[in-house]
Amino acid sequence: MNLPMPQLFLARQTIATTCGWLLMQLLTTISAQAQQPQVVTPPALPAVCQNQLATEIDRIIDRPELRRYRWGIVVRELNGASQLYNRDGDRLFIPASNVKLITTAVALRQLGVARRLRTSIYQLPSTGHRANLVVVGRGDPSLTVTKLPLLVQQLKQRGITQIGQISFDDGYFRGEQLNSGWEWGDLSTDYAPAINGLMLNQNSNPLTVSPQQIGLPLKYTWQDPSLNNWQVDNQSLTAVTSQTDRGVAAIAMFGKSTIRLTGKLAPTAAATQIDLPLVNPAGSFINAFNQSLNRSGISIANTRLVLEQNIFNLPEIAAIDSPTITELVNETNQKSNNIYAEVLLKSIGRTHPTHYTSNEDTSTLGLALVKQRLTEMGVDSQAYSIYDGSGLSRHNLVAPMTFVRVLSSMATTPVGQIYRDSLPLSGISGSLRNRMKGTLAQGIVRAKTGSLSGVTSLSGYINPPQYSPLVFSIILDRHNRPTSQMVKVIDEIVIVLARLKKC
Repeated sequence: MNLPMPQLFLARQTIATTCGWLLMQLLTTISAQAQQPQVVTPPALPAVCQNQLATEIDRIIDRPELRRYRWGIVVRELNGASQLYNRDGDRLFIPASNVKLITTAVALRQLGVARRLRTSIYQLPSTGHRANLVVVGRGDPSLTVTKLPLLVQQLKQRGITQIGQISFDDGYFRGEQLNSGWEWGDLSTDYAPAINGLMLNQNSNPLTVSPQQIGLPLKYTWQDPSLNNWQVDNQSLTAVTSQTDRGVAAIAMFGKSTIRLTGKLAPTAAATQIDLPLVNPAGSFINAFNQSLNRSGISIANTRLVLEQNIFNLPEIAAIDSPTITELVNETNQKSNNIYAEVLLKSIGRTHPTHYTSNEDTSTLGLALVKQRLTEMGVDSQAYSIYDGSGLSRHNLVAPMTFVRVLSSMATTPVGQIYRDSLPLSGISGSLRNRMKGTLAQGIVRAKTGSLSGVTSLSGYINPPQYSPLVFSIILDRHNRPTSQMVKVIDEIVIVLARLKKC
């Protein structure tokens, strides 16, 4: 068809416009798709029959780069007697934070799920118009400085405006506040503080370090000055830095209440935070509480620290409770919180029949009850040696079979579901929230993580889609690789368990 020149021109212009519009739409679509996160579906892995499981696990841990390390692995059916895999399951390994599985199991059964740790104020006979008070701490690890006004308000509601003498009882837990099995390097960290009755802010106080002008020491400030009781030897510097410069560090001086602040920051560098334990927790508690009293207009004549004040028949006039043991156990396992674990162990020790008639360390009594409960669960007393509640001590030695038996036993108790729910969920919560994502194992593993230098562990429950529920314990000991690498290897083993099928 022949068109006149004007119409031909218009037709060509229309076609060009349409093609341009289509091209723009195509480019826009491609650009939008490029900006969207791509969901990568993992390749479907073949199922693993029961008789193939040992071969699949051995294939992983017997790789040339891994075979020199110590592996302890036990896999059993949860509701049956079938043992599916055992590699040195009866030998002793350093378990790291898997110890918390034992501590929390005993805490739920020994202390009860609804119990709370109470901080109380009792009233002694008054001196004239002045009240005499006793503050008793019972190791509440959740108590913070911001909650102290709740206690003070209760005193004001009772008309107390003047205090003659206020005593602070820090004798609820008897014996050493620091575990003798912890390494010196751990004692200047916030994950290994003293554990006592009068606790605040988990007995830690972060130090914020920031640059000044070139040539000047770094500036430091405590998050809460009322809790600061370290002396600081500031040897840090504001200076032009290079990649070879070490970062800022605070190192505790042996036998002293002094930390040495070292390192460099450039003038334009962001502030950095160093988490430090309290060197004198009871003193910090007293100082913070007295400041709270003063801010509320309550005067204090005298203050003293006591151990195991006789409070028999004294009226309780103020109190604040911790969350329930169930919630404390959840915090312990989900976040692998050492402080909560050690408080639970000492709280267990307080329930020992000889607590009031002996001078035994509270943690020692707690470990005695742990041993008693483990025996009730059918655990061989030669299959473990435990020194703390958190797993931080390298003196701890536990066989993987011990964890399997504890996990199996707990599943049959009235608190079994509470215990199981306290464990991190693969790819979703707690210390497992970033592990096994996008794999067949995501969302079907409830397990406790553990790591120290040279040690990586994981023990818990798994519900394979095509197999009955399993209980497992994997402990890797004496390796010299980064934890992040060994975690991936352990997850690889767990994913094999998720592929298990009855066939």
